Amino acid sequence: MKKKCLRVSFLLLLILTMLRIPAHAATIPYFTYSTDKSSVARGELIKLQINAGQVADTAAGFRMRVRYNTDTLSFVRTETSSQIKSGTMVTNSTSNPICSVYVCNVDQGFAPLLSGNIISFVFQVKDHASAGGTVINAHIDEVCNYAAKQLDVDIEENLTVAVEPPEEVPSDEACLSLLEPYSGVLTPEFSPDVYQYRMRVDYPVESVEFYARAEEGGSVKINRKSLFNPGTDTPIVTTVTSADKSNQVQYVVLVSRSERPAAAAGLASKPPLPGGQTAAAGKSGSTHTELTGKETAAGKSGGEQNFSADEHGKEPEQAAQTAARTDVNPGYGERNIYIIGNQMPVYLVGMLIAALCIMLGIVLCFYLKIKPKS
Repeated sequence: MKKKCLRVSFLLLLILTMLRIPAHAATIPYFTYSTDKSSVARGELIKLQINAGQVADTAAGFRMRVRYNTDTLSFVRTETSSQIKSGTMVTNSTSNPICSVYVCNVDQGFAPLLSGNIISFVFQVKDHASAGGTVINAHIDEVCNYAAKQLDVDIEENLTVAVEPPEEVPSDEACLSLLEPYSGVLTPEFSPDVYQYRMRVDYPVESVEFYARAEEGGSVKINRKSLFNPGTDTPIVTTVTSADKSNQVQYVVLVSRSERPAAAAGLASKPPLPGGQTAAAGKSGSTHTELTGKETAAGKSGGEQNFSADEHGKEPEQAAQTAARTDVNPGYGERNIYIIGNQMPVYLVGMLIAALCIMLGIVLCFYLKIKPKS
Protein backbone atom coordinates (compact mmCIF):
# COMPACT_ATOMS: atom_id res chain seq x y z
CA MET A 1 0.00 0.00 0.00
CA LYS A 2 2.86 2.35 0.80
CA LYS A 3 4.57 1.67 -2.52
CA LYS A 4 1.33 2.39 -4.36
CA CYS A 5 1.04 5.85 -2.75
CA LEU A 6 4.61 6.68 -3.70
CA ARG A 7 3.93 5.77 -7.33
CA VAL A 8 0.88 8.01 -7.43
CA SER A 9 2.82 10.92 -5.97
CA PHE A 10 5.62 10.42 -8.49
CA LEU A 11 3.16 10.42 -11.39
CA LEU A 12 1.52 13.62 -10.19
CA LEU A 13 4.89 15.34 -9.88
CA LEU A 14 5.86 14.22 -13.36
CA ILE A 15 2.61 15.56 -14.84
CA LEU A 16 3.09 18.92 -13.14
CA THR A 17 6.62 19.29 -14.48
CA MET A 18 5.48 18.47 -17.98
CA LEU A 19 2.74 21.13 -17.92
CA ARG A 20 3.89 24.56 -19.05
CA ILE A 21 1.68 27.53 -18.13
CA PRO A 22 2.82 30.53 -20.20
CA ALA A 23 3.14 33.80 -18.32
CA HIS A 24 3.04 37.04 -20.34
CA ALA A 25 4.42 40.16 -18.75
CA ALA A 26 2.32 43.27 -19.23
CA THR A 27 3.68 45.35 -22.08
CA ILE A 28 4.35 48.94 -21.09
CA PRO A 29 3.51 51.33 -23.94
CA TYR A 30 6.06 53.89 -24.97
CA PHE A 31 3.48 56.67 -25.17
CA THR A 32 -0.18 57.31 -24.27
CA TYR A 33 -2.47 60.32 -24.82
CA SER A 34 -5.04 62.08 -22.62
CA THR A 35 -6.82 65.41 -22.17
CA ASP A 36 -7.07 67.34 -18.93
CA LYS A 37 -10.85 67.87 -19.45
CA SER A 38 -13.61 65.79 -20.97
CA SER A 39 -15.74 68.85 -21.75
CA VAL A 40 -14.93 72.49 -22.17
CA ALA A 41 -16.86 75.74 -22.58
CA ARG A 42 -16.29 78.48 -25.10
CA GLY A 43 -13.19 80.54 -24.36
CA GLU A 44 -11.66 77.91 -22.04
CA LEU A 45 -8.29 76.15 -22.44
CA ILE A 46 -7.80 72.42 -22.96
CA LYS A 47 -4.58 70.40 -22.98
CA LEU A 48 -3.59 67.38 -25.05
CA GLN A 49 -1.13 65.53 -22.81
CA ILE A 50 1.65 63.22 -24.08
CA ASN A 51 2.59 60.62 -21.46
CA ALA A 52 5.72 58.42 -21.64
CA GLY A 53 6.01 54.97 -20.08
CA GLN A 54 9.11 53.73 -18.23
CA VAL A 55 10.66 51.26 -20.66
CA ALA A 56 14.14 49.75 -20.71
CA ASP A 57 15.08 51.09 -24.13
CA THR A 58 13.96 54.66 -23.70
CA ALA A 59 13.25 56.86 -26.69
CA ALA A 60 16.00 59.29 -27.59
CA GLY A 61 14.09 60.91 -30.43
CA PHE A 62 10.64 60.93 -32.03
CA ARG A 63 8.23 62.94 -34.18
CA MET A 64 4.90 64.18 -32.77
CA ARG A 65 1.99 65.36 -34.95
CA VAL A 66 -1.28 66.85 -33.68
CA ARG A 67 -4.26 67.52 -35.93
CA TYR A 68 -7.30 69.55 -34.75
CA ASN A 69 -10.45 71.34 -35.98
CA THR A 70 -9.56 74.95 -36.67
CA ASP A 71 -13.24 75.99 -36.62
CA THR A 72 -13.46 74.97 -32.98
CA LEU A 73 -9.95 75.23 -31.52
CA SER A 74 -6.99 77.55 -31.82
CA PHE A 75 -3.47 76.45 -30.85
CA VAL A 76 -1.92 78.45 -28.01
CA ARG A 77 1.43 76.90 -26.99
CA THR A 78 3.34 73.78 -25.95
CA GLU A 79 4.36 72.98 -22.37
CA THR A 80 7.18 70.52 -21.59
CA SER A 81 8.36 68.85 -18.40
CA SER A 82 11.91 69.17 -17.04
CA GLN A 83 12.80 65.89 -18.79
CA ILE A 84 12.62 67.69 -22.14
CA LYS A 85 15.64 69.95 -21.99
CA SER A 86 15.64 73.36 -23.59
CA GLY A 87 16.49 73.23 -27.28
CA THR A 88 15.80 69.50 -27.66
CA MET A 89 12.31 69.94 -29.19
CA VAL A 90 11.31 72.09 -32.14
CA THR A 91 7.63 72.78 -32.97
CA ASN A 92 6.02 74.13 -36.15
CA SER A 93 2.83 75.69 -34.76
CA THR A 94 1.66 77.35 -37.97
CA SER A 95 0.74 74.09 -39.68
CA ASN A 96 -2.14 71.73 -39.14
CA PRO A 97 -1.19 69.15 -38.06
CA ILE A 98 1.21 70.76 -35.61
CA CYS A 99 4.59 69.03 -35.95
CA SER A 100 7.12 68.67 -33.12
CA VAL A 101 10.50 66.85 -33.35
CA TYR A 102 12.39 65.75 -30.23
CA VAL A 103 16.09 64.76 -30.16
CA CYS A 104 17.72 64.31 -26.75
CA ASN A 105 20.97 66.02 -25.74
CA VAL A 106 23.68 63.69 -27.11
CA ASP A 107 26.43 65.32 -25.02
CA GLN A 108 25.36 63.32 -21.97
CA GLY A 109 26.26 60.00 -23.56
CA PHE A 110 22.84 58.48 -22.88
CA ALA A 111 19.15 59.21 -23.43
CA PRO A 112 17.40 60.71 -20.37
CA LEU A 113 14.62 58.64 -18.89
CA LEU A 114 11.15 59.80 -20.02
CA SER A 115 8.09 59.09 -17.84
CA GLY A 116 4.78 60.67 -17.03
CA ASN A 117 3.45 63.78 -18.72
CA ILE A 118 6.31 65.05 -20.85
CA ILE A 119 4.54 67.37 -23.35
CA SER A 120 1.23 69.25 -23.39
CA PHE A 121 -0.33 70.92 -26.45
CA VAL A 122 -2.56 73.78 -25.22
CA PHE A 123 -5.65 74.80 -27.21
CA GLN A 124 -8.38 77.37 -26.65
CA VAL A 125 -12.03 76.91 -27.62
CA LYS A 126 -13.19 79.67 -29.95
CA ASP A 127 -16.03 81.97 -28.93
CA HIS A 128 -18.20 80.99 -31.89
CA ALA A 129 -17.50 77.25 -31.63
CA SER A 130 -20.47 74.98 -32.16
CA ALA A 131 -21.61 72.82 -29.28
CA GLY A 132 -20.81 69.12 -29.53
CA GLY A 133 -17.77 66.89 -29.81
CA THR A 134 -14.50 67.92 -31.47
CA VAL A 135 -11.67 65.51 -32.29
CA ILE A 136 -7.94 65.95 -31.62
CA ASN A 137 -5.69 63.47 -33.43
CA ALA A 138 -2.35 62.59 -31.81
CA HIS A 139 0.33 60.57 -33.64
CA ILE A 140 3.90 59.68 -32.61
CA ASP A 141 6.26 57.87 -35.03
CA GLU A 142 9.90 57.86 -36.13
CA VAL A 143 10.94 56.72 -32.65
CA CYS A 144 14.60 55.75 -32.13
CA ASN A 145 16.86 54.96 -29.18
CA TYR A 146 20.16 56.59 -28.24
CA ALA A 147 22.04 54.31 -30.65
CA ALA A 148 19.90 55.70 -33.50
CA LYS A 149 18.16 52.35 -33.84
CA GLN A 150 14.63 52.69 -35.19
CA LEU A 151 12.12 51.34 -32.66
CA ASP A 152 8.89 49.68 -33.67
CA VAL A 153 6.74 52.42 -32.15
CA ASP A 154 3.91 54.06 -34.10
CA ILE A 155 1.03 55.22 -31.89
CA GLU A 156 -1.97 57.15 -33.19
CA GLU A 157 -5.23 57.97 -31.37
CA ASN A 158 -8.28 60.22 -31.75
CA LEU A 159 -9.43 62.00 -28.62
CA THR A 160 -12.91 63.57 -28.49
CA VAL A 161 -13.64 66.62 -26.38
CA ALA A 162 -17.18 67.89 -25.79
CA VAL A 163 -17.78 71.60 -26.36
CA GLU A 164 -20.50 72.79 -24.01
CA PRO A 165 -23.35 74.98 -25.30
CA PRO A 166 -23.06 78.63 -24.30
CA GLU A 167 -24.79 79.78 -21.15
CA GLU A 168 -27.96 81.70 -21.81
CA VAL A 169 -27.83 85.33 -20.81
CA PRO A 170 -30.99 86.28 -18.86
CA SER A 171 -33.32 88.37 -20.97
CA ASP A 172 -34.22 91.95 -20.05
CA GLU A 173 -37.62 91.67 -21.75
CA ALA A 174 -40.68 92.01 -19.51
CA CYS A 175 -43.72 90.92 -21.46
CA LEU A 176 -46.67 88.54 -21.27
CA SER A 177 -47.19 85.97 -24.00
CA LEU A 178 -50.60 84.94 -22.65
CA LEU A 179 -53.22 86.33 -20.27
CA GLU A 180 -56.44 84.35 -20.13
CA PRO A 181 -59.23 84.28 -17.52
CA TYR A 182 -60.45 80.87 -16.41
CA SER A 183 -63.98 82.19 -16.96
CA GLY A 184 -65.05 85.33 -18.78
CA VAL A 185 -63.79 87.27 -21.79
CA LEU A 186 -61.23 90.09 -21.95
CA THR A 187 -62.05 93.27 -23.83
CA PRO A 188 -60.16 93.91 -26.03
CA GLU A 189 -58.68 90.53 -26.99
CA PHE A 190 -55.29 89.93 -25.35
CA SER A 191 -52.19 91.29 -27.05
CA PRO A 192 -48.70 91.55 -25.49
CA ASP A 193 -48.61 95.24 -26.40
CA VAL A 194 -51.97 96.09 -24.77
CA TYR A 195 -51.83 96.74 -21.02
CA GLN A 196 -55.45 97.77 -20.14
CA TYR A 197 -58.47 95.43 -20.30
CA ARG A 198 -62.04 95.16 -19.03
CA MET A 199 -64.10 92.14 -18.11
CA ARG A 200 -67.70 91.79 -16.87
CA VAL A 201 -69.01 89.12 -14.52
CA ASP A 202 -72.39 88.45 -12.88
CA TYR A 203 -73.03 89.53 -9.32
CA PRO A 204 -72.77 85.97 -7.80
CA VAL A 205 -69.10 85.77 -8.96
CA GLU A 206 -66.93 86.66 -5.98
CA SER A 207 -63.47 85.93 -7.43
CA VAL A 208 -61.73 85.46 -10.76
CA GLU A 209 -58.43 83.79 -11.67
CA PHE A 210 -56.13 84.20 -14.67
CA TYR A 211 -53.58 82.04 -16.45
CA ALA A 212 -50.55 84.19 -17.27
CA ARG A 213 -47.29 83.25 -19.03
CA ALA A 214 -44.24 85.49 -19.41
CA GLU A 215 -41.83 85.70 -22.33
CA GLU A 216 -38.09 84.91 -22.13
CA GLY A 217 -38.13 83.28 -18.71
CA GLY A 218 -39.71 86.22 -16.90
CA SER A 219 -41.74 85.88 -13.70
CA VAL A 220 -45.42 86.72 -13.15
CA LYS A 221 -47.30 87.92 -10.06
CA ILE A 222 -51.06 88.65 -9.82
CA ASN A 223 -52.08 90.90 -6.94
CA ARG A 224 -55.53 89.47 -6.14
CA LYS A 225 -58.43 87.28 -7.24
CA SER A 226 -61.27 88.34 -4.92
CA LEU A 227 -63.75 90.95 -6.18
CA PHE A 228 -65.36 93.94 -4.50
CA ASN A 229 -69.12 94.15 -3.80
CA PRO A 230 -71.72 93.83 -6.59
CA GLY A 231 -72.06 96.96 -8.66
CA THR A 232 -68.36 97.90 -8.31
CA ASP A 233 -65.17 97.56 -10.36
CA THR A 234 -62.12 95.63 -9.16
CA PRO A 235 -58.67 96.30 -10.72
CA ILE A 236 -56.59 93.12 -10.98
CA VAL A 237 -52.91 93.84 -11.69
CA THR A 238 -50.53 91.33 -13.29
CA THR A 239 -46.88 92.33 -12.81
CA VAL A 240 -44.26 90.85 -15.15
CA THR A 241 -40.56 90.95 -14.19
CA SER A 242 -37.84 90.25 -16.75
CA ALA A 243 -35.50 87.28 -16.27
CA ASP A 244 -32.58 89.56 -15.39
CA LYS A 245 -34.78 91.48 -12.89
CA SER A 246 -34.05 94.78 -14.62
CA ASN A 247 -37.51 95.61 -16.06
CA GLN A 248 -41.16 95.39 -15.01
CA VAL A 249 -44.49 95.99 -16.73
CA GLN A 250 -48.07 95.76 -15.47
CA TYR A 251 -51.21 94.50 -17.17
CA VAL A 252 -54.45 95.76 -15.55
CA VAL A 253 -57.83 94.05 -15.92
CA LEU A 254 -60.78 96.08 -14.59
CA VAL A 255 -63.42 93.51 -13.59
CA SER A 256 -66.95 94.94 -13.42
CA ARG A 257 -69.29 92.99 -11.16
CA SER A 258 -72.95 93.54 -12.03
CA GLU A 259 -75.43 94.88 -9.49
CA ARG A 260 -77.62 92.56 -7.50
CA PRO A 261 -81.11 92.41 -9.12
CA ALA A 262 -84.10 93.63 -7.09
CA ALA A 263 -85.72 90.18 -7.25
CA ALA A 264 -82.60 88.62 -5.72
CA ALA A 265 -82.28 91.17 -2.94
CA GLY A 266 -85.06 89.58 -0.85
CA LEU A 267 -86.27 90.89 2.47
CA ALA A 268 -83.53 92.12 4.77
CA SER A 269 -84.08 91.86 8.51
CA LYS A 270 -84.30 95.09 10.48
CA PRO A 271 -83.48 95.83 14.15
CA PRO A 272 -86.46 95.70 16.56
CA LEU A 273 -88.35 98.90 17.22
CA PRO A 274 -89.57 100.06 20.63
CA GLY A 275 -92.59 98.22 21.84
CA GLY A 276 -91.52 94.89 20.37
CA GLN A 277 -92.10 95.98 16.73
CA THR A 278 -89.75 95.13 13.79
CA ALA A 279 -89.11 97.07 10.56
CA ALA A 280 -87.89 95.43 7.31
CA ALA A 281 -86.96 96.89 3.95
CA GLY A 282 -89.21 96.10 1.01
CA LYS A 283 -88.49 95.68 -2.69
CA SER A 284 -87.38 98.53 -4.93
CA GLY A 285 -87.85 101.15 -2.20
CA SER A 286 -91.64 100.57 -1.85
CA THR A 287 -93.36 100.22 1.48
CA HIS A 288 -95.88 97.62 2.62
CA THR A 289 -96.87 98.19 6.25
CA GLU A 290 -98.75 95.73 8.44
CA LEU A 291 -99.55 96.64 12.06
CA THR A 292 -100.45 93.80 14.37
CA GLY A 293 -99.39 95.34 17.68
CA LYS A 294 -96.12 93.28 17.55
CA GLU A 295 -94.25 94.15 14.32
CA THR A 296 -94.06 96.52 11.33
CA ALA A 297 -92.78 95.04 8.03
CA ALA A 298 -91.82 96.54 4.63
CA GLY A 299 -94.11 95.44 1.85
CA LYS A 300 -94.86 95.76 -1.84
CA SER A 301 -94.06 98.58 -4.26
CA GLY A 302 -96.23 101.57 -5.17
CA GLY A 303 -96.32 103.03 -1.65
CA GLU A 304 -99.68 101.34 -0.87
CA GLN A 305 -100.37 100.37 2.72
CA ASN A 306 -102.44 97.38 3.93
CA PHE A 307 -103.65 97.16 7.50
CA SER A 308 -105.19 94.45 9.66
CA ALA A 309 -106.69 94.55 13.13
CA ASP A 310 -104.30 93.94 16.00
CA GLU A 311 -104.70 91.22 18.61
CA HIS A 312 -106.74 93.61 20.84
CA GLY A 313 -109.47 93.94 18.22
CA LYS A 314 -108.42 97.30 16.75
CA GLU A 315 -110.25 97.96 13.52
CA PRO A 316 -108.34 98.55 10.27
CA GLU A 317 -109.47 102.16 10.24
CA GLN A 318 -107.98 102.75 13.66
CA ALA A 319 -104.75 101.07 12.60
CA ALA A 320 -104.62 103.30 9.55
CA GLN A 321 -105.00 106.36 11.78
CA THR A 322 -102.13 105.12 13.91
CA ALA A 323 -99.99 104.58 10.83
CA ALA A 324 -100.84 108.05 9.61
CA ARG A 325 -99.10 109.43 12.68
CA THR A 326 -95.94 107.51 11.76
CA ASP A 327 -92.99 109.52 10.48
CA VAL A 328 -90.96 107.61 7.89
CA ASN A 329 -87.34 108.54 7.33
CA PRO A 330 -85.86 106.52 4.47
CA GLY A 331 -82.22 105.50 4.94
CA TYR A 332 -79.51 104.62 2.44
CA GLY A 333 -80.22 101.96 -0.16
CA GLU A 334 -83.08 99.72 0.74
CA ARG A 335 -83.21 100.34 4.50
CA ASN A 336 -85.98 102.46 6.11
CA ILE A 337 -86.27 103.72 9.68
CA TYR A 338 -89.78 103.92 11.25
CA ILE A 339 -90.66 106.04 14.29
CA ILE A 340 -94.03 105.02 15.77
CA GLY A 341 -95.95 107.78 17.57
CA ASN A 342 -97.93 107.59 20.88
CA GLN A 343 -95.76 104.83 22.23
CA MET A 344 -93.35 105.02 25.15
CA PRO A 345 -90.08 103.11 24.80
CA VAL A 346 -89.88 99.96 26.91
CA TYR A 347 -86.73 101.05 28.72
CA LEU A 348 -88.48 104.26 29.95
CA VAL A 349 -91.37 102.23 31.34
CA GLY A 350 -88.89 99.99 33.13
CA MET A 351 -87.09 102.98 34.61
CA LEU A 352 -90.36 104.48 35.88
CA ILE A 353 -91.40 101.19 37.48
CA ALA A 354 -87.97 100.86 39.15
CA ALA A 355 -88.18 104.44 40.49
CA LEU A 356 -91.69 103.77 41.80
CA CYS A 357 -90.51 100.65 43.61
CA ILE A 358 -87.64 102.57 45.22
CA MET A 359 -89.95 105.31 46.40
CA LEU A 360 -92.38 102.77 47.77
CA GLY A 361 -89.55 101.10 49.67
CA ILE A 362 -88.45 104.40 51.20
CA VAL A 363 -91.98 105.18 52.29
CA LEU A 364 -92.36 101.77 53.92
CA CYS A 365 -89.07 102.24 55.76
CA PHE A 366 -90.15 105.54 57.22
CA TYR A 367 -93.59 104.16 58.06
CA LEU A 368 -92.20 101.17 59.93
CA LYS A 369 -89.70 103.33 61.76
CA ILE A 370 -92.20 105.86 63.11
CA LYS A 371 -95.03 103.42 63.81
CA PRO A 372 -95.90 103.62 67.61
CA LYS A 373 -95.56 100.57 69.71
CA SER A 374 -98.82 99.00 70.71
